[in-house]
Amino acid sequence: MAGRRAALVKRLKADPRLRMLRQAWPDVRRTLVNGGRVILGMPRLAIARLAVGREDWEGVIRVLLPHVQHRYPLARSARVLVSAYGKVGDFDAAYALADRLARITRQPTDIARSERLRGRVLEVHPAWLPSVGLPRPTGVARPTERRVLYLAKESAPYLHNGFCTRSHETLRAVLGTGTTIVAVTMPGFPAVIDVADAPASVTVDDVTYHHLLPNVKLSGLAVNEYLDLAATALAQFVLEFQPTVLHIGSGHRGFETALVGRAVAEWYDIPWMYEVRSFFETTWTSDKRYMESAPYFHQRHATEGRCMHAADYVVTLSGPMRDEIVEQHRVPADKVTGIPNAVDVERFEPMARDAELRSRLGLDGAKVIGYVSNLSHPREGQEAMIAAIPLLRQRGVPAKALLVGDGARRPELEALARKLGVAEHVVFTGSIPFDQVAHYYAQIDLFVVPRTNERAGRLVSPMKPFEAMAMDIPLLVSDLPALVEIVRDPDEPRGRTYRAEDAADLARVAAECFTETETTAAYVRNAAGWVRRERTWAANGRNFVAAYEQAERRFAERAHDAVR
Repeated sequence: MAGRRAALVKRLKADPRLRMLRQAWPDVRRTLVNGGRVILGMPRLAIARLAVGREDWEGVIRVLLPHVQHRYPLARSARVLVSAYGKVGDFDAAYALADRLARITRQPTDIARSERLRGRVLEVHPAWLPSVGLPRPTGVARPTERRVLYLAKESAPYLHNGFCTRSHETLRAVLGTGTTIVAVTMPGFPAVIDVADAPASVTVDDVTYHHLLPNVKLSGLAVNEYLDLAATALAQFVLEFQPTVLHIGSGHRGFETALVGRAVAEWYDIPWMYEVRSFFETTWTSDKRYMESAPYFHQRHATEGRCMHAADYVVTLSGPMRDEIVEQHRVPADKVTGIPNAVDVERFEPMARDAELRSRLGLDGAKVIGYVSNLSHPREGQEAMIAAIPLLRQRGVPAKALLVGDGARRPELEALARKLGVAEHVVFTGSIPFDQVAHYYAQIDLFVVPRTNERAGRLVSPMKPFEAMAMDIPLLVSDLPALVEIVRDPDEPRGRTYRAEDAADLARVAAECFTETETTAAYVRNAAGWVRRERTWAANGRNFVAAYEQAERRFAERAHDAVR
């Protein structure tokens, strides 16, 4: 009898339903103490936790919503439901419930969650702008010559990503036209990337970067609090520098720098230009179910549109991006221009391969398909390159993949290579010093841009293809509009395309590139000539000066119409 009793107890302890009931007991007890209301709340929470495990966020909401609609919601259920609302991108509902919960529990973690969600809701609210915490200046003598203040989210010398490269080369090119321009970064940079004791300003290649609160980590602030601080700090710098026009580059979420720039431009009464460098509406999640359909996606999209309409002029990177701004955001066509990414043809020029580096990377005797990019965002699509390696090798091509860069997704990409049995044929270099990157480009036989069929992937033009073209490296890109625009020309084709996210098609076209050597060489010659003629930073500098003139003209017209 004792043995059977012990076996029964052991089986009950192992039963997952009993474990869920034990986890839910604090809520049940709290319910009983509050008068026995909604005793069925306990199994609801257990069921909801099963749905969480399946990432069935709609199921979580269906189960728990009736559970929190009474006056005193069970705290655990409310917290799970707040999280589920966030997963599906309904931050209005998440904030409403989190705020109610915080008022009931008064627990610091609940209050902090409510404040963070409030910031998200405010940032995309049509009536909200950051507050400039300084009195509006009056009687200020404005400079007669053009003085441009450029606001960026981050900068060299601390980062060398595509955004920082475009910023730096743009600033150098504008300086080359004789225009006065300085850059300022958003508050808390570079402390946010764990750089200690950074100076308030630094000069790189004659470009001066000023850093607002460079050694203060501000990650604890809600976004509305951070943007209020950013607007005030930028306004203080504006009083010192006295610019005649603001040039605002996209921020981490795109529009947040534009919100700050607009608030300060209106406070100081000067024109401002918005440089739309990407479309960030989908970057709030990696879950494709909600990426382009959630309420938060539409709120971010609408906020971007309001910023574009409020700016005096809009600059963007590619034809598809300009079309999107004009057709979807309804910004007047004559208010938007494209200034594409470009390349420093002196820094990126054809070079002999470093045999010692090739051997160290294990690339001797291989046909190398390569990509230079971060390993953080799913949009980059390196999975297709990895999956193409076994297919190429089955075709008799001694292929290896060279992935130059680092990021949070590296472990899962390495795991994929192991799963497909090609770990020894996929080389991850990790982060490479900026001045060494060209040597890694030179190891690549076919440069592949494997971006996925995602909103920014379809529309945003990357910089890396131009660098590969300048180094005489053959180019293969996924067939997304922003990439097709780079390589496709009926008279002088500059590269090839394959079906996005289709590893088999990537392998097929890559094999053709390796075997049809004369055609590939012709594409390389076309690409090299085109990029040297039409994708230089010097030409971009002149185009930016013309854009400043447009912003100033439109601002003057608005002021004149307001007086009338």
